[in-house]
Amino acid sequence: MSTRTIYSLVEPPRAMSHHPRTITGMSEDEVTLEMSLPLDSEGFLRRECPTCEHEFKWLPSSDDEEADIAVPDDGGYFCPYCGVQAPTDLWLTQAQADLAQNIIQRQVLGPMLKDFGKDIDRIGRNSGGLISVSTEFDEPNELDPLTEADDMRRVDFACHPGEPVKVLDDWDRAVRCLVCGEAAP
Repeated sequence: MSTRTIYSLVEPPRAMSHHPRTITGMSEDEVTLEMSLPLDSEGFLRRECPTCEHEFKWLPSSDDEEADIAVPDDGGYFCPYCGVQAPTDLWLTQAQADLAQNIIQRQVLGPMLKDFGKDIDRIGRNSGGLISVSTEFDEPNELDPLTEADDMRRVDFACHPGEPVKVLDDWDRAVRCLVCGEAAP
């Protein structure tokens, strides 16, 4: 059985959750999950532009620093490579999105489908042999936790000095500020 899950990982602007991936809230309409994302040794978080798909790193704020971070306008952050602006919730890398999908399948979809299967089996048993039903769900294997390499070079911006990024070592073109899109000198 193949399933397609549509999900949204909502993250406060630039704030990092250091909690393990657990179900933190669940109702019939909404499930809230958290997952940890690794930081490099300087505290930078890997991200990917939804437009050009280049990976870079930004420096997430701690909960204590949230009041001091520069918040982008309603259009979201700017890519340091292509300069295209995108909403704040679209910057997951493919590996991060795969892990989020895996967590959803294992902690939400799998248990729901198993419960549904039990309900269908019960209907079949209670039908007196009139209905024969068989269900099966192949739960995906748990993905290994993400790791973070100490790669890329740091770029600081005069316009937003508290918002450095790291870009690919061999990137030789302009690097733009996440908050305003201005190129670094």
